[in-house]
Amino acid sequence: MHKLPIFLAALFVATGITFAQTPDTAIIHGHVVDQSHAAVAGVTLTATNTQTGLKRTAESDSAGNFSLAGLPIAGAYTVTATKQGFADATLEKITLAGDTSADLELQLNVAGGQSQITVTGVAGEVRTDEPQLGVVLDVPQMDATPLLGNKITNLPMLEAANRPAINQGDVFMNQTLFTSNGAGRRQAWFEVDGANAIDAWGRQTLIPTLQREAVQEMDVLTNAFSAEYGGSTGSVINIISKSGGSQFHGEAMETWRPADTAAALSGFSQISSNAAGNTLLSDTLGQSDLDLGGPLGKSGTTHFFVAGEFSREDKASPVISPIEPGVYIGHYHGWLGFFRLDHQIDEKNNIFFRGDLDAFFDTNPNGIVGGNSLPSVARVFHKRTYAPEVGETAVLSPRFINNIRLQFQLADPITQFSPVIYGTQYSVPISTGGTFTSGTSQSALLINRQYEANDTVSAVLGQHQIRFGADAIVAHNGGNSKEFGGPSYLGVLTYNTCTQALTICEGSAYLDNIANVKTYSQSYGNAAYTVTDTLFSAFVQDDYHIRHDLTINLGLRYELQTFTNSRKDFAPRVGFAYNVAGDAKTVIRGGFGIYYSQIVDNSEANYALTGPTGVFTFTAAPGQVGFPAAVADVPLPVFPTGGAVPLRSLYVRPGDSSYLNQFFPTSTLIGYQSGLWNPYSEQWTFGLERRLRANWVLAVDYVGSHTLKINRPLDVDPPSPFVRTQPGQTRTPQAANCTRPYWIWWYNQNGTVCKTTAATNPQPPYSVIQSDVNDGYLYYDSLDVNLRHTFSSKLSMLVSYTWSHAIDNVDPDTTSQNPNDSNFTGRIENGNAIYDQRNRFVLSGLYVLPLKIHFSGVATLASGLPYNYTTGTTNSGDTGATTDRPVINGEVVGRNTAHGRPIYDLAPALERAFGTERINVDLRAEAFNVFNHANFVGYSGTYGNGATPGAGFGAPLVGITAQLPARSLQFSVKLRF
Repeated sequence: MHKLPIFLAALFVATGITFAQTPDTAIIHGHVVDQSHAAVAGVTLTATNTQTGLKRTAESDSAGNFSLAGLPIAGAYTVTATKQGFADATLEKITLAGDTSADLELQLNVAGGQSQITVTGVAGEVRTDEPQLGVVLDVPQMDATPLLGNKITNLPMLEAANRPAINQGDVFMNQTLFTSNGAGRRQAWFEVDGANAIDAWGRQTLIPTLQREAVQEMDVLTNAFSAEYGGSTGSVINIISKSGGSQFHGEAMETWRPADTAAALSGFSQISSNAAGNTLLSDTLGQSDLDLGGPLGKSGTTHFFVAGEFSREDKASPVISPIEPGVYIGHYHGWLGFFRLDHQIDEKNNIFFRGDLDAFFDTNPNGIVGGNSLPSVARVFHKRTYAPEVGETAVLSPRFINNIRLQFQLADPITQFSPVIYGTQYSVPISTGGTFTSGTSQSALLINRQYEANDTVSAVLGQHQIRFGADAIVAHNGGNSKEFGGPSYLGVLTYNTCTQALTICEGSAYLDNIANVKTYSQSYGNAAYTVTDTLFSAFVQDDYHIRHDLTINLGLRYELQTFTNSRKDFAPRVGFAYNVAGDAKTVIRGGFGIYYSQIVDNSEANYALTGPTGVFTFTAAPGQVGFPAAVADVPLPVFPTGGAVPLRSLYVRPGDSSYLNQFFPTSTLIGYQSGLWNPYSEQWTFGLERRLRANWVLAVDYVGSHTLKINRPLDVDPPSPFVRTQPGQTRTPQAANCTRPYWIWWYNQNGTVCKTTAATNPQPPYSVIQSDVNDGYLYYDSLDVNLRHTFSSKLSMLVSYTWSHAIDNVDPDTTSQNPNDSNFTGRIENGNAIYDQRNRFVLSGLYVLPLKIHFSGVATLASGLPYNYTTGTTNSGDTGATTDRPVINGEVVGRNTAHGRPIYDLAPALERAFGTERINVDLRAEAFNVFNHANFVGYSGTYGNGATPGAGFGAPLVGITAQLPARSLQFSVKLRF
């Protein structure tokens, strides 16, 4: 490890290589000729950053070529070219984008004449050197975009290939999750200032997120990434943070979203119909932001930028229980902090330090309290994360430059659920609808620590632009319990369905009467686990400029995740960019690559908590040992003497036979794997990018993807197939268990016979044995169209449209992945992916109206999302391992057959600045879902077990986990100085 940089330095100095960009920097390279178009050597090129004063110099070689590398993208650059006997050449206001190259063609005239410079490849222009797909969002575009709650994780949705994933879980993260290119919601890779920003434990979103005011640029890359990117089959979000400048500047902003301006929408304001909870009456927000940047000291070589944000959000959820009727206010408080320090040691060395803070708490995550669920079931969700990073760029000689990034990320906790009242849970089904719930002992405390070091070098050697490097992330994570809280150590009293008035069903007399209790359950065992996972990668990328109009891109990446058993994950990349006519106006491009994804570390929670020595839940009914004599006797102090150990369902790690064989012979299992493997996708693109006229660029691309080895939970001790051809056919769990391979082995070993009508004593200790199986696959095809207009003539705009179709046999990264029958997971399970949104159109932009009023907005039009048909019961008897679908017209209906309603949203904004150039005040008003369209993402797929659908089938679900927000208004006042 320590010899690698020394070896690279020796090699590149010997071969005369000039270095290029990393993901958070850019490069300017070019060619110098004289009036006769002969190469001019010895020309001094200087790039000066107008914001910070940073300078880079280079000298053209004998072929007239030069490179100015490692340029931070904050601010604009002025490039000058000087040589005795020639007229000086100067080009101002060159704006660069991260991980890109700008090309300059200079024609120097003799002294007294006028030199000419032609520039291509700068921000907003056609890219001629790579087939990479995506959009670049700069500060003006991000500032103009209406963002609900000012969350930067909404910004990737401006590219239509990215789709919200609200219907796939984890709304409590309070960030916008999304899917890309047929990949799951955990597949987005976030990069901040050249370092990873993804949490290896759960891969939900950024470990510490940044406030909008701290972001200089966001590159939303959707496909054809170079080999320097990996660890994901989805998109890459490359974020570059702001730096200070030579002049002091700052902002103070106050944002508020009053409840009185919000609209009523189905599921958001109907107290009487809130039996299931999870709905909102109102949602108010207050948010304070402050940032300041400028020089530090008198030398002009040190600059700082600091920013902070404090959010206060109140969400009102109606409680209809007669015990405590009214409105429960869930409080969300969030803090974001950012600090960056840049120092130019000398002309050849500069260093930066960045520190992030992201912390919040939420007293009603996912709308737990509401309906018949009392405030006593409330759990407070906490998140506290920090991320210091150091980056250094050293120009060791005119031909050698090196970039290194070191980062530590602490999530303490990444997830913490703490019950407000830690006690026994009371659960009463109500015959008129819903379930009354009071109390909980489910809690969770999970922590993640990540250490990262990476080094990337780039080179221009003749016609080759080469980049390669390595990255190592060590993640140590785990804690107690699962994401939303697992074991109920203080017990759960489940009552018989109450048919009386709510005042009786939820009254103390009914609850304190043990005769009304149907079952009592209590968890036992250890819920703690830890994981140490190393994510290592190394890559090489060669952009070979065969001709001035043709570039071939060749790359190879190797990835290693020690949590899995994969050790041969090589990912080749190949692409091309053909600059038609050589004028940088039309580029035909294409690419193919293999992309591996990470298995999240919190998979260990399943193996640890649900393994043979993990947590189990004891359940007793009246008359059985362990059933309490009175409600006051719970929780039980110890496991009851003589109590029946429950028939347990297991979740075991693949490739762990040497350990598991002491509990049961893994040789009896079907499809139990010898290891846990990383999924991967084969992706290909072909398209063109065309500069229609000044500041207008059109991109049209076909994107295809085939993902293999998607990991899924599967019962590897499945009952025999249960083929249904008529509605209503069922098999009891006991009858199903008797056909399990392990059960057959167990009864043969004990010389007894399994009874299909009743349990035997003794009987096998385990029923369902699930494991992760890599038998999932996905096909994705799309047409991506992007038309962008960089700001000029009072207008900037991005028009983005995607038509796509995603087909899979299991939905990756979703909460419900079970098949209809565990024996059949191949083509019979082919269906629309849960995020198969065929059409998505997004229009965003800014137009300057008269009186300097800025009108901006985002308009989104999209197809409805699929949902699955289910019977609502376990027909096969494979309890907890199948999602049984109904029989329609003599056969089981396919996966995700139904489609929901179209989704559309219009979010306009108006802004006006008052004041002078030195100090001004911006007044801004934003509206979200201005037409108050009911945008549902969840539907009732319970068809029932009969020949005709049951009541409510196909009806949209309501609440914050199944519905996009209603209309709301957001106002802000910003002071700039």
